Amino acid sequence: MKRELLIATLVVGLSALSALAQEEVSGFALIPSGTFEMGDHHGFVDPKHGGDETPIHKVRLDAFYIGINAVTTKQFCEFLNSALAQQHIAVRDGGVYLAGGSDLLCETRARSLYSRIGWDGKTFAVLDQKEQHPIVCIRWPGAAAYCNWLSAQQKRPLCYDTQTWACDFNRSGFRLPTEAEWEYAARGGQQKPYWNFPWANAADPSRANWPESKNPFRTGPQPWTTPVGFFNGQLQHKADCGWPGAQETFQTANGANGFGLYDMAGNVWQFINDWYERGYYAYSPTNNPAGPDRGSVMPDGKPYRGMRGGNWYNGEHGHSRVSNRNPSYYRGPQDPDHPYYHIGFRVALPVNAESRPVIKPTPVQKVERRDAGPGGRPPRDPNRQRGGGAGDDRPPRPAAQQSGRNDTEGSRRKQSGSFMLHSSAVADGGTLPVEFTGDGAGATLPLEWTGAPTGTKSYALIMHHEAPDQTKWYWILYNIPATVQSLPKNVQGVGTLGNNSVNNRTGYAPPHSKGPGAKTYIYTVYALSAPPQLNVSPDRVNRELLLAAMQERILGTAELQVVYTRSSDGNRPGQPGDHSRTLNQ
Repeated sequence: MKRELLIATLVVGLSALSALAQEEVSGFALIPSGTFEMGDHHGFVDPKHGGDETPIHKVRLDAFYIGINAVTTKQFCEFLNSALAQQHIAVRDGGVYLAGGSDLLCETRARSLYSRIGWDGKTFAVLDQKEQHPIVCIRWPGAAAYCNWLSAQQKRPLCYDTQTWACDFNRSGFRLPTEAEWEYAARGGQQKPYWNFPWANAADPSRANWPESKNPFRTGPQPWTTPVGFFNGQLQHKADCGWPGAQETFQTANGANGFGLYDMAGNVWQFINDWYERGYYAYSPTNNPAGPDRGSVMPDGKPYRGMRGGNWYNGEHGHSRVSNRNPSYYRGPQDPDHPYYHIGFRVALPVNAESRPVIKPTPVQKVERRDAGPGGRPPRDPNRQRGGGAGDDRPPRPAAQQSGRNDTEGSRRKQSGSFMLHSSAVADGGTLPVEFTGDGAGATLPLEWTGAPTGTKSYALIMHHEAPDQTKWYWILYNIPATVQSLPKNVQGVGTLGNNSVNNRTGYAPPHSKGPGAKTYIYTVYALSAPPQLNVSPDRVNRELLLAAMQERILGTAELQVVYTRSSDGNRPGQPGDHSRTLNQ
């Protein structure tokens, strides 16, 4: 009798679970449990943050729901008014905060001209008839707070602790999708082959709101978002959509994926729950991965949450490859102070999360990066920040390279294919002659390069050193014509000089390190498809700004590493110390 009762109880329990899994949740698609190979299947290496989409690794996910569309301005405004009525939020200087809290949730028009949320001192309202456009000008805590509010509205458990913003993954409440859930959902069930975009491998601007798109919302005041679900394959009408463009109709192609999700490519970036950590794919767990427990430190010294899906504003195809990982630090040429006018979010809802084994973020591990093709870990970008503190996952340089010994195998690794950088004054991995340092004449090193990629229209040069606590740069030279294949010693009149981090002046600052010991200096030439577009004066062009401006134009890089050692008193014997020397061109 007990056995029959146990079986009956199990049957009833399984039936209840099945019924819950098939529950209709308005505005959401049910994503079935399954396994996929997460990561970049097309060999792309982002020049800004390197091979962070590899190694390809297997992930198994339990069933979950995800929003068919991104959260709209109207939906977020409803949350704000409801939370205001409950005295859960407050407005200060045009920004919305949790009552008594310091984390910015979103901006109103009084704080950002790009916001679609108005505030008259009593009520929030949608501006510019953008009710059905995705919410913009929000921050990650604002997206998490919205998820808690939505859970409360539907009498579901709250997932986020608003004091720490920690997420309880074993509660079946609304939350932001994990990075694995987002990519699995974005792929729409498509495997073998794994597509580059939600609909196929071919980029199609008629299916998504990208910089290449000719849709009629891409004019007038920014942000140039489209209504959610706009790209549904139907003939759209100006009378219905209210776009600022002149045409009366616009034929869309269907941008929905196999799960019926819209805007998984383009329109607005979508916040995910995970911290962005560069090497996470090397140690991600297989079952229901919840991301790393902390993030990689960005150039401003802070970690950031991840975002997925691409955007209307910048980048080839809006950066919207399905596998593309991006920290929410990188948003535009003024990172991290660029407007949040192209970042929104969509919501996930796990199925039967309480019945799962305990799910927690994974402690960050140090990862050794190796050469690899598609499916492995590509070579690092030579100008990525290194030694940034918490979250930095890169090991120290091999001792052979630190000592200045010429490492032939390492030298081969540092080139992009046949694109090679040389100097007549020093071999790769060799000792930098004193005349090119602050202990000598402070001359610029003669350089020459060969094997540039086809289609190169311009070159740029960065010389930097990866110190234990920061990245220093000594020489920035850009707008180098494509006809130039070499730079003589003490080059004059070629390209445009940026600043250096030694004295923040325009021009070359010769190495003159503090303290004894070998220091490695890295010269990198970038072959570009077009000259970088910069909206600041050359004296304000630093390394990060130039890298951001070149991000989508880099065809290849060539690198030369040299080593210089100073004496124990910080000066070369017989030479006075002088840190002020800068060569201006």
